[in-house]
Amino acid sequence: MAVLTVSNLSKIFVERKIFENISFHLEKGDKVGLIGANGVGKTTLFKIITGQLDPSGGGVSKEKNLTFGYMEQHSCSTPDRTVYSELLSIFEPLIKDEKRLDEISFMIENNIGDTDELVAEQFKIRERFERDGGLTYVSRTRAALNGLGFTDDEFYMPTERLSGGQRSKLSLAKLLLSGADILLLDEPTNHLDISAVNWLESFVKEYRGTVLVVSHDRYFLDSVTNKTLEIEHGKSQMYIGNYSVFMEKKRKQQEMIEQQYENQIKEISRIEGIVEQQKRWGRERNFITAASKQKQADRLKEELVIPDKELEQVHFTVKPMANST
Repeated sequence: MAVLTVSNLSKIFVERKIFENISFHLEKGDKVGLIGANGVGKTTLFKIITGQLDPSGGGVSKEKNLTFGYMEQHSCSTPDRTVYSELLSIFEPLIKDEKRLDEISFMIENNIGDTDELVAEQFKIRERFERDGGLTYVSRTRAALNGLGFTDDEFYMPTERLSGGQRSKLSLAKLLLSGADILLLDEPTNHLDISAVNWLESFVKEYRGTVLVVSHDRYFLDSVTNKTLEIEHGKSQMYIGNYSVFMEKKRKQQEMIEQQYENQIKEISRIEGIVEQQKRWGRERNFITAASKQKQADRLKEELVIPDKELEQVHFTVKPMANST
């Protein structure tokens, strides 16, 4: 079942078309690699999905109450906090519940207030606290920091003293622990050493939600993704499989497109040869035949699907209706 559906999405900045007719859907638990050359609109797509940008056309629909997690949400904005307290802040509702549970326990033990009401409130809060991970949030906080390369001594370093790379890692930790239904990861392995990348791979694979990740690290994509979404020539196509599977499917697809293209070019040349021959004969019926054949050749040109390697070499005056994606 789709938790997010993108339909005929397009984005134009001033007069530059970033992409058009982007359509795909994400299902719960999908781990999708988003790939494409620099400038094709991957970050723009993220911002449209999260509502930071409006599309020029099309739309995004999602399940009710679906939440997104992305890096901009989780920048370190309180310089006097320590690394540890900054990451713990992601669990503020759990911390409040924990504090209230302690208060209620104290009040019950000391016969302060209505015991029945306190017990009922205690039961309600404890149920929510345990359901939302209250029993493990401290251990998960420490595991995330250690996993991403922070030493125990660095836990208590003020965030204002962190390097740019350390800030990115802390923001990533906050994003991962946010509990979002869909994580949008943009180059998450930047600033990470091999050990931290391995930890991140394990985290993403075990994550119960959906993940859409942009990365130039093909080994990371191979490890964590089960689908690949490619944006190319302003269009999108979803492939089942990780990056290596995608590359093999893409190669076979291009071979098929190239063969079809060559056959169509030969047919166009054959038909245009007939057109020239009919014109040379110069009779009225020959001109009628030539015009009919030229229309046939023009239709074939319009229907051409051009292989990637031919895109810069095609010189037909009739613009092709579709490029391979």
